[in-house]
Amino acid sequence: MGRGVLVAIDFDHTICEDNTDVVVQNLLTEAIPENVQNLRKSDGWLPYMNKIFELLHDNSVNASQIEDIIVSIPAVAGMTELLTSLHANGHEIIIISDSNSLFIDYWLRNRQLKHVVSRVFTNLGRYDDDGRLRVDAYHTQHSCKMSSVNLCKGQILMDYIQDKRKESKSYERRVYIGDGYNDLCPILRLSQVDLACPRKDYPLATQLNNSSTSRSVKAKIIPWENGTDLRRTLQQIIELC
Repeated sequence: MGRGVLVAIDFDHTICEDNTDVVVQNLLTEAIPENVQNLRKSDGWLPYMNKIFELLHDNSVNASQIEDIIVSIPAVAGMTELLTSLHANGHEIIIISDSNSLFIDYWLRNRQLKHVVSRVFTNLGRYDDDGRLRVDAYHTQHSCKMSSVNLCKGQILMDYIQDKRKESKSYERRVYIGDGYNDLCPILRLSQVDLACPRKDYPLATQLNNSSTSRSVKAKIIPWENGTDLRRTLQQIIELC
């Protein structure tokens, strides 16, 4: 039975140094109407973003412009090197993100990092026949109250591990790297031998500093500021060149 390290990592504010959904809104030349902004509270983030994509289309913003602004987002310092090193040492990397498949694919291809990532779990991005960007939910779930309806990262992580087990693949350790509130669910599912890596001064780290939450976490918590210091800490625990 093959064993190794599984590294599950968020995308926005973890691999790239911004929120892709927020950045793309900069292509709008006028203020977002109040009725559209209200969708965030009434319907959720995904319906809100689909309305944003409709506004972009109505304002003649095309696919090339969207791709250009996404690939312009810089990487978190040292994160490219960390991902490359993890891959070079045979560790498996998967991305679990509430962004969308098009944005992540644009960015990874631009940075020549697609080959280091085994799988990307995210909402499906696609252009319809009119050239309008649409994003479909990864799944629909109502069991996890910590997560959005369209994406439970903890469920995705555990389903992936279970699927790999059926292929006679298991992991001696799991590493989860993230920054947001929706990264808490997968971290709560980690065991004592696993590593939970919250980015310092971001919502996940704040949540983990809460005593009641931290008592529920079994994994070793490793805060980080950038990919360089995270790599320095990880190489004391797992094999990294």
